[in-house]
Amino acid sequence: MSPTDACPLCASKDLEVVYDLGPARSPHDVPGAIARCRGCAMWFKLIAAPEMIEAAYQGDYGQDDSGAEYFAGERTRRLFREILKPLVGQGPGKEPKLLDIGAGPGTLVEEAGHLGFAAEGIDLSEANVERARARGLKITKVSAEQLSADGAFDVVTMLDIIEHVPAPVEMLRAAYRALRPGGTAVIYTPNHRSAIVRVAQVMHRCGLRGPMYEIFGQNHVCFFDDRSLAAAVRHAGFEVRTQKILAYDPRRPGQYVSFVNLAALTAIEMMAAPMRLGFRLLTYATRPLQ
Repeated sequence: MSPTDACPLCASKDLEVVYDLGPARSPHDVPGAIARCRGCAMWFKLIAAPEMIEAAYQGDYGQDDSGAEYFAGERTRRLFREILKPLVGQGPGKEPKLLDIGAGPGTLVEEAGHLGFAAEGIDLSEANVERARARGLKITKVSAEQLSADGAFDVVTMLDIIEHVPAPVEMLRAAYRALRPGGTAVIYTPNHRSAIVRVAQVMHRCGLRGPMYEIFGQNHVCFFDDRSLAAAVRHAGFEVRTQKILAYDPRRPGQYVSFVNLAALTAIEMMAAPMRLGFRLLTYATRPLQ
């Protein structure tokens, strides 16, 4: 049995394989067929062994020029500031306590500090933790599920992380435990009911498989849309406060994008905006007071 032979959202084993994109194309890709749960319509990757996920993040992951720009560039910093600004002042103290899960090199922790948060983060990459600590940031090498800080934080952020884990509801429950009652969790992840995905599906049916591999075949293992993400958040005990569908920024791709692809992605997102079919989901959820 595969570790992912059941839906990560509802645990149903009534699944259908919708895409088999073939073997990994990069050492940082997680191979596996793409399945859809017939019970709740969640999409996820069937992975033969958990070691395949761990292997994708070894070596020089995120250390090339495009990775550095994605994790710590000015566009990333601007995005993080925009996400955090509605939460400034939240909490009983002068410095709201913030935890960033999947902190990477600590960019969000750094920006949160500039906005007045008492911010810290966790990450599983030893290299990321060392780089962040060298810049004076409080980053700890630990998984979300191993956290023992029950109710210690006013805000918990999970940006570009929930799609990388095979048990996303467990990560959300860990965030729930880390928050004080009334605290806020922030989740940012791709929207797989977006225009970009629909165009890629049409191209796949026409024999052009590259776009679908870029969306589903790399190192993401869970594929949310506005409905499934809201369901996952509620399964973990949260109340969904606000859910926004945002445009994908093709100039922050985390990898090389040609001028032609950049123009095409920009055009698709511009046309998708009025229909709320952008490629990014931003959700603010609250741990209830009772």
